[in-house]
Amino acid sequence: MDELAALVGFSFVSSVTPGPNNVLLWASGARFGFRRTVRHVVGTAVGLGTMALGAAAGIAALVSALPALELAMKVAGSAYLLFLAWQTAMAGTLDPGVVARPFGLFQAAAFQAINPKAWIFALGAVTTFRPDGFPVVAGSVLVAATMMVVIVPSASLWAAGGGALARFLEGERTRQLVSLGLAGVLALTVVTVWL
Repeated sequence: MDELAALVGFSFVSSVTPGPNNVLLWASGARFGFRRTVRHVVGTAVGLGTMALGAAAGIAALVSALPALELAMKVAGSAYLLFLAWQTAMAGTLDPGVVARPFGLFQAAAFQAINPKAWIFALGAVTTFRPDGFPVVAGSVLVAATMMVVIVPSASLWAAGGGALARFLEGERTRQLVSLGLAGVLALTVVTVWL
């Protein structure tokens, strides 16, 4: 029971602190509202849970063993984050019909593969909190399921915060400033890819 409580605490802190997922969830909530961002919330949880299972199966060790693959993932992740930052910056100035749709479930889940914070979170959870008394597969599934259950409310906080922020974005100038601020924070998360 203590291990489960520690995993819940670790999962909450890891998933609620600022990072690429939460900035995107906040921006999506602000731009599209909470209800349209729910698929993004669920996709984030599914992607991180799947990543935890992949880490348990040894994918993280493979990525660490192949520096070229790790470098390619960092470059792809950085480029994608900068692209999303650009889209976010433009969201305050473009017409709603021109701006991309919110992430869907599969997009949000797939994003985790290039999210460095997600890799650290998943690998840390599986290697540190998988219960010793469980078989490897059952323990890994328990860790992944716990992560997913904890991520949904923490990701929802960010999306709802963005949705609440949207009420204050009536003027075009305000929308532009908020979009630029969110884009700047998202672009800064690229630094975490290279640390």
